[in-house]
Amino acid sequence: MKPLRYTLAIPLALALLASPCMAAELSATSLEGTWIFTHIIMDGEREMKVNRKTQFLADGSLVNYDAAGNEKSRGTYEVTGDTIVYTDDQGIQNWKVLAFDENSLHVDHRGAEMFFERP
Repeated sequence: MKPLRYTLAIPLALALLASPCMAAELSATSLEGTWIFTHIIMDGEREMKVNRKTQFLADGSLVNYDAAGNEKSRGTYEVTGDTIVYTDDQGIQNWKVLAFDENSLHVDHRGAEMFFERP
């Protein structure tokens, strides 16, 4: 018979690998404020720099800015479990949160990985 510590270690390790890396509780309140959308990785390999300001507002609005700092587009967001549901005039996007803490946010939208940092 295997010792109990080994029997529990494998399922625990698998559960940790399957869950997103959250060092802070993901909520509309914890997202609120200004972020810099630093870069995006397409198809797991092609990285593109973005460096644009994004604001998550308390009223559930999300504002994207252009390089000059002018408002470019606006939508809404809500947090559902480990997903940020972003909606704008293009439709609904589900951003699966891969990692989150008070200073960084890493999401996946249909294979495109987006990275945000607090300024």
